[in-house]
Parts: sequence; C-alpha cells; structure tokens
Amino acid sequence: MAGRVRNLCSERRRSEHPMRISPHRSISLAARLTASARLARPWRALVVAALAVAALAPVAATAPASAAGRPAGPLVPASGFYVGAYTKHADGYGQDREQQATSDLEARLGRRLHIDQHYYSWTDVFPSWREPWDIQNERIPMISWNGENTDAINRGDWDGLISARAQGVAMLNTPVFIRWFWEMDGNKKQGFISSPPSYQKAWRHIHDIFAAAGATNAVWVWCPNASAFDQGSAMPYYPGGAYVDWVCADGYNFAPNRPGDSWESFGQIFNGFYTAGARLGKPLMVGEFGALERNANEKATWFRQAHDWIAAHPAIAAVVYFNADSTNNGIAYNWRVDTSPASFEGFRYLFTGPAPVPPSPTDTPTTTVPPPDPDPVALPADNPAAAPKASRARPGTAPVTGSANVDASGGAKGAGATGAGRAPSPRLTWMLQLLRQLDAASVATT
Repeated sequence: MAGRVRNLCSERRRSEHPMRISPHRSISLAARLTASARLARPWRALVVAALAVAALAPVAATAPASAAGRPAGPLVPASGFYVGAYTKHADGYGQDREQQATSDLEARLGRRLHIDQHYYSWTDVFPSWREPWDIQNERIPMISWNGENTDAINRGDWDGLISARAQGVAMLNTPVFIRWFWEMDGNKKQGFISSPPSYQKAWRHIHDIFAAAGATNAVWVWCPNASAFDQGSAMPYYPGGAYVDWVCADGYNFAPNRPGDSWESFGQIFNGFYTAGARLGKPLMVGEFGALERNANEKATWFRQAHDWIAAHPAIAAVVYFNADSTNNGIAYNWRVDTSPASFEGFRYLFTGPAPVPPSPTDTPTTTVPPPDPDPVALPADNPAAAPKASRARPGTAPVTGSANVDASGGAKGAGATGAGRAPSPRLTWMLQLLRQLDAASVATT
C-alpha cells in the first residue's frame, strides 16, 4: 500500500444470469476438449472428457450491448453496475463460516451478490470449493490471485503450476474474473517485481498459458491502487489491451484512523482512476473499497453518495466491497458494513438502490446449501516437487500478502485447499479434485 493507498489491499432486467454470457467468441465443447487433450497426458484427456459430462452448460456466445459511455467487454452489464463483496465471518475462516458470511449478507440485503471475491496466494490451489459454490448460486467468482517473482515467471519456472490452474479454471466452463497480482504498484509487492516491464511480461505469459489451456472463460482484471492513477504510476504496469478485459482500482477512505489522512468521498478517491482508466477503452471495476465510522451517520452518507457518484459515471460496471476488519502497522480498521445501523442502511442503498443491476426476477437471498461430498479417490495431495522453491523478496521488503492483511489463502486458515465437507456439486467437485491431484503427480514426475 503506497501513498494514500486507498489501497489495502443499464443492464436489461434479464431472464438469464450474466454467468451464462460468454466473455469471448463461441467455442464449442468439442473444441475445448480437443485443446485440452493436446496439452494433456492420456489420463488427463479422460478426466477432461468425464468432467465435461458433469460440467455446466457450455458458455454462450456474446455479451450484451453496453450502456452509453461504457465500453463493451466480457461480463459487462448493459446498464447499471454489478455489486460484489469479500466478506469475512466475525469468527474467522473455514468453509462453513465463509459460506455463512456471504449468505447472511445477501439475506440482510434482500438480494444476491453478483460477484464474490476470493483471495489466493500464488501457490494455493484453485478452483476450490468456493467457485463451484458461487456458480451454483448464480454469482460470478472473482479469483484474486497473488503473484510471485516476475522474472522467475518469465523464465518459465512456474509454467507447470500456471498450467494446472488454467486447466482447473477451464473446467469450470463458466466465466470467472481473474484479478492477478493486484496493487502491483504498492510497496508491499515491489520485492517480487523487478520492473514494470517484467510485470507486463509475466502477466502476458500467464494469460497465454491460460489461453493455450482453453481457459477462455477467464476474464482478466488489471487492478492497481486508485492512488497510482493520480500519481501517474499505474500505466507503466499495463500489460496491453489485448491482455486485459477490465481495468480496476482499489481505494479506501482511511480517515479518521490513519494519521494525516483527510476524509475523502468515494468520488474523490476514484475520480483520477475514472479519468485515466476510461482512456483505455475498457469497462471499469472498483475491486476493493471501504469506509470507516467517524461522526454519526457519516459512513451511511458516504455509501449513499457513492451510489449517486457511480450512477453518474457509467464506465464503472462493477464495485466490490471489502467487508472485513483489518490491522495495518498496528492500526485497526473496521470496514464492515454494519458498524452501525445507519451504516448498514446506507450500504443497503448503495447495493439495492436504483443504480445497480437489479436482481433477476427469480433471485432470492436464500443460498443453496449443497449436500456432503462423496469421499474422493485417495490420491496424494499436491506434490511439493511440482513447484520450484519460492523466490525470495529483495532484502528489506515484506513478503506478498493479501490486501489489508487479509490471509493470503483467501481466509481459509486451517482449511484444506480443496475444501472439506459440503461442496456444491459432488460430481463436479470430485472431478476437480482428481484433476488437480493428477496434475501434481504428473508435473512431479515430468
């Protein structure tokens, strides 16, 4: 988080969920399987074919037309803006708690979130239970995937891991947001980025591996800090229009807790991002944002003003709130939406007022609770030999962690990478687990 960081880290009322809208050209299931088989060993081709039977319907062909002032792109609503959140349970992490936190927020809002954000460290396995659970409950998963030493990525040291993640995403067979190495301009990430061109090259390298693996359902979100657009330090990291689907920024109103910070409105935080980002011809997203309590009703007013500002800036097509508390440099920050009754009502207006994309007619805030998993085939977990030794940060720099001191694994402390207990689709989850385990065994013996 550098500078003011702000950094902690009109759609038609539709009859079909945006998850069913393709981010790219139409690609047949047969073509997808053929591409995967070319990259795979014979056993992997069989797994891919079996998984296709269990997977969701193939991704549709085109995205809807965009509102005036909004660039078209994958998963872009025709008007309004998508609402999403990262929500941390008050009692910590784990599958049941994470699901409950999201479900409870939706129930209190009286609507379903469009986007559910999940944080993963570089070596965490994904998809996990989270993405199929979101898909089953008609949300768009956003995978915020942290980075590694960009020079090592560019040398190909991590190609096996990247390919495994790409194949897992492809098997979801549904559009998902990938927000790789967000806030790359911040000082906490600089120990892993030798230069902005190295970051650009690493982004393109990962993107190309995903494309080769058939993961055309990955929707790429490039996300510096909002302050970087004000300071002119964001654009040197831009990988290029052919490699980015959405342009994003993270920003926070740190007053009154952080010494020296003035109270800033949503518009003050994101105006520079909006001006610079709109020039890139991409839909815009706010990937993280938050506000603190100060005087009575100020946080509620902040949320209401944010709604109106976003409504007046149509290039912003999605906002994702950081609904958690955090500690940074010994200072506690409570970004939660319900720090007071008035705050929650202000937030409710932001997410359910006239400007956001409305819920579908069949949408209800009751989240589907999937049945228990069948026991998966007993295979070894991801083999440590499948990945090279982690590159070390330059001396004097902090290791890469999630935004705002979020646990880098996306909050799943104490939980297995594949998730234990309930999963949205037993067959789909079992096949994803099997594919990841076989990938690990294959890379380890290559």
